[in-house]
Amino acid sequence: MRAVNEPEYRLLTRAEVAEIFQVSPSTVTRWAEAGKLPSVKTLGGHHRYEAKAVLALAKQLAKEETNMEDVLFEVPSMYADHHVIAVRQALLAMPGVEDVWASSAWQQVQVTYQPGTVTPDDIRRALEQSGYPVGDGRVVPAPAPGPHAKDLAWDTLGVRVTKTNAADLAMSGEFRRY
Repeated sequence: MRAVNEPEYRLLTRAEVAEIFQVSPSTVTRWAEAGKLPSVKTLGGHHRYEAKAVLALAKQLAKEETNMEDVLFEVPSMYADHHVIAVRQALLAMPGVEDVWASSAWQQVQVTYQPGTVTPDDIRRALEQSGYPVGDGRVVPAPAPGPHAKDLAWDTLGVRVTKTNAADLAMSGEFRRY
């Protein structure tokens, strides 16, 4: 029988687990639902997580992170949030791509990937097939401000385009031919 007062058997709340991993509490819930993190339910219906399981997941994620590499691409045709969404969806669907940071203000995409599974050229080709060619064809090895950093370009520019302007749509297509 295990002693409840032992630290590794302590039950953590969702907020405590989220703070440990520096993620949102909803991410912790998704991990539990996906089976990555076992949980128990209290009588009140709240999930609790064993500290031992949380530490094991933290070690696993730290080990996986050490095998990852980052690559940065200049993507001049990515200028609004709907482009960012399309780029993220296309790249996150690739096997070996772990995370995608995309900025329509800086027109950059930083991809965290597993080098044995996918190459920067594969990622560049995926961007081009999605309609977002890489600026001058080169890959910039330096990382961007970071996947979880605030995009300071929006403060500098003072504008944010979240959807295509209706006037731009009206002027596109057949109208531009004449």
